[in-house]
Amino acid sequence: MRIRLSALLAITAAAVLLFGPSLLAQDAQSRLWDSAIAGDTLGIRQALAEGAKIDSLDVRRNPNGRLALNWAAWHNHVPAIEMLLAMGAPIEAENRTGFSALHHAAEAGSLEAARALLIAGADPLHANKAGRTPAVTAREQGNGEVAALIEESPKPAEQ
Repeated sequence: MRIRLSALLAITAAAVLLFGPSLLAQDAQSRLWDSAIAGDTLGIRQALAEGAKIDSLDVRRNPNGRLALNWAAWHNHVPAIEMLLAMGAPIEAENRTGFSALHHAAEAGSLEAARALLIAGADPLHANKAGRTPAVTAREQGNGEVAALIEESPKPAEQ
């Protein structure tokens, strides 16, 4: 029995080293970001109920960061976008380079996310810190359909 317990402990330790955080309980903030990435609306709701900050910047994968809304937009998860907005996510919040959620949808070619953000009132003329609008960002990434959608959307003064 002693050998089996030692082997089990060694296997568990190796698994934690190999798979790290995925095997360990995540904090509410990480669960919010990961739920937004996955489009998991129940996970989003639970993470927020447990104290996650809706406007916190995730720099785990990219030093420029992404907010939960930006992650949902990047991955084209419209129900997650709608939920985050309903729960108070600021639609024009920026990452460190001035990218809004609409910029991230444009960059990723997430057409339905861009449409949902525009319907919700995202500013199609919101320039990032380099002076690029979401439509310019979309065109730079070869996402012409998203760029056209953004360019054709009503501007804030026209609404």
